[in-house]
Amino acid sequence: MRWMRWRNGVWILVYAVLVAGASVCTIQAWTYGTDGFVQLVSNLAWIFNLPAWIALYIVHGPGIRTEPVCIVLANAIGWFGWVGAAWVIWGRQSKQKHEPEPVPVVINAGRRAFVSRSTLGGLGAVAAGTAGYATLVEPWQLRVRKYTVKIDGLDAKLDGLRIAHVSDTHLGPRILTKHIVEAYRMAVDLQPDLIVHTGDHVHDGVAEIDEAARLCKVLVDGAGVGVVGTLGNHDWWGDGNRMSVALSQGGVQMIDNARVFLSPDRELVIEPVAGALAVVGLGDLTDHEVLVGQAFEGIAPLMPRVVLAHNPDTAEIRELTGPDSPRVDLMLSGHTHGGQVRIPFLGTPMVPSRFGQKYAGGLVDGPAFRVLVSRGVGMSLLPVRVGVPPEISIITLKA
Repeated sequence: MRWMRWRNGVWILVYAVLVAGASVCTIQAWTYGTDGFVQLVSNLAWIFNLPAWIALYIVHGPGIRTEPVCIVLANAIGWFGWVGAAWVIWGRQSKQKHEPEPVPVVINAGRRAFVSRSTLGGLGAVAAGTAGYATLVEPWQLRVRKYTVKIDGLDAKLDGLRIAHVSDTHLGPRILTKHIVEAYRMAVDLQPDLIVHTGDHVHDGVAEIDEAARLCKVLVDGAGVGVVGTLGNHDWWGDGNRMSVALSQGGVQMIDNARVFLSPDRELVIEPVAGALAVVGLGDLTDHEVLVGQAFEGIAPLMPRVVLAHNPDTAEIRELTGPDSPRVDLMLSGHTHGGQVRIPFLGTPMVPSRFGQKYAGGLVDGPAFRVLVSRGVGMSLLPVRVGVPPEISIITLKA
C-alpha cells in the first residue's frame, strides 16, 4: 500500500510539472510575446495537447490561445490524458508484477511486465521523438533551393539576374526571431540582385509589426538592387495598411496591386523604360483584393514581367487565365508552406489551396504561366515540419 501511494504521488508530481512548465512557457510566448526557448517548449506542448486545443477552439474560438486561464486549461486537459493513460497502463503492469500467480505459468510475471513496459516505453519514445523532431529540429533547418527560369524577351543586360525569394516568416509566438534573421542573412549571402518577400511577415495581430519591419533591414542593407514585397493573409489579419507603411519606411518597396520596373542598368524605377523587367505585385487573394488592371497599368504588352502574389491560387483566377489576360512570365508565391508535413507515398495531405497538392511547393505549371511556390521560412496552423524544411529560393533569370 505504501508503495502504491508513493507511485501515485510520483505521477501527480509529473503531471503538475508538465502542466505548470507548459503553461508558463505558452503564456510567455502567446500572451506576452517572449522570444526564445519558451517558444520551443510551447510548440512542443501544443502538439502533445492538440486534441485539447481543438476542443477549446470549437467551443470558444481561436482567440483563447492568448488567454492565460485557457492556456492552463488546455494543458491541464491535454497532459491529464497522457499522464492518465501512462498511469493506468503502468499501474496495471505493476499490479501483475506484485500479485502472486494463482496457478503455475510458463512465462515469468516479472518478465512479462518487463516486456510490456519496454513496449510501452518504446512507443512512448517514438511518439516523443517524432514530436520533438517535428518541432525542435526540422523547422529550423533552413535550405536553399536554386532555380533557373528562361524569360522570353528579357533584355541581354538582365540575363543572369538573380532574385532571392523569401516568404512566410510568420514572426510571432511560434517562430524564433533569430531564425528569421538567419533566413534573411542567408538570402543576402546568396548575393542576389533583387530580393522579394511575398508576405506573411507576422503571424497575426499588430504586436510584431514594427519588429518585422525592423528585421527586414538585413535584406535592405544587403540587396544589390533593392527589396520588393507584397503582403499575405496573416498580415491582413492584423493591420495590413500599417504593416505596409512600416515596411515602406524601412526601405522595402511595397507593390500590392502596383508595380515597379527593373531597368537594364539594374535599378528599380517607378516608370517603365526600354528593356526593363516589370515586377508586378497583386493583393492577397483571400484577405485583401486582387486588382489586376491596376497592377498591370502602363506596362507595354511585350515587356517581360515577374509577378508577386502571396497565394499561388491567384494563378487560377479568370483575370489571369482568360484570352485578354495580361502577360505573365513567372509568378512568385508562398502561403502553402509546402504543406509542412510530407508523408511517404501520400505526399502532403494538408495544403491550404483549392487545388490540392498542385501548389504545395516548387516550380509549377499553372494554367497560363509558371508559378514558383516557396515552402516558406516559418510555420502557421501547426508548429511542425516533417519532410518539408524551411527554405530560401534563389532564381536566376535567363534570356
